[in-house]
Amino acid sequence: MANVSVAFLSVLRREKYLLIPVLFLIPVIASAVFAEFIALYNPLRTRVGPPLTPPSPTYLMGTDQAGSDIFSQVIYGSRTAMYVAFTSILLSVILGFAVGFPAGYFRGIIDEVLMRVADVILSIPSFVLIIFLIVLFGSNINIIVMIIALVSWPTLARIIRAQVLSVREREFVLAARALGAGSLRIMFSEMLPNIIIPILPAITLQMSFAILVESGVSFLGLGDQNVISWGRVLWMASRSIYVGVWWGILFPGLFLSISILGLNLLGDGLSKVINPRQIRKG
Repeated sequence: MANVSVAFLSVLRREKYLLIPVLFLIPVIASAVFAEFIALYNPLRTRVGPPLTPPSPTYLMGTDQAGSDIFSQVIYGSRTAMYVAFTSILLSVILGFAVGFPAGYFRGIIDEVLMRVADVILSIPSFVLIIFLIVLFGSNINIIVMIIALVSWPTLARIIRAQVLSVREREFVLAARALGAGSLRIMFSEMLPNIIIPILPAITLQMSFAILVESGVSFLGLGDQNVISWGRVLWMASRSIYVGVWWGILFPGLFLSISILGLNLLGDGLSKVINPRQIRKG
């Protein structure tokens, strides 16, 4: 992990445009980590102030129709978004490697079976499948995270498989095989370090997808009612927008947009670092 951090900092110094998405994501990540210290009130507490109060020094982002502090809700919503993004992508990467790695390495019938399973999941519209599974299994935040991972892993599996196929015939892999190295050693010692970096852009895009999906299902009223999320704040605000409560839409929508934009720009920047030819084409 230390080597990865040093390498990332080195890339930031060399590729200045990556600082833009990083600067976008810093306030969101800081809000998630230090939510207890930043938030002024309990985000689930009602009647902390007069309902539908516009932004003021006392209520920085105003209050909703229940008198809850929107600033505190947005700050804690950052924690929910980051939890969903990082946990779901961790599960997705594990599942993606568990399927894509053996499919690309062994090929043959193993490849056909594993990739056909991925194709079946990819053939179903993601959001429709997620809503169906939430209705079927419940709206607990941990269940939502697992459902997002279940829907997301086929994309990563196909990318991992493609990377494995491109690496498995290279000289250092052939040399290890000629020296008598077993499949597990070749896969984890020789191939794994060479395919992690190329899949980083896809990981950042999947993280933005996870945040957007959780916010979407919460906006539809299908999220965990015991957890504050940006989608839930937007859902509450949408019920009062007709009386001009613009602040309930603006601030959570701004944080959501910054997170999605930051992750997408980060993924695009990493793609240009990994594939320098894209810079010349762009």
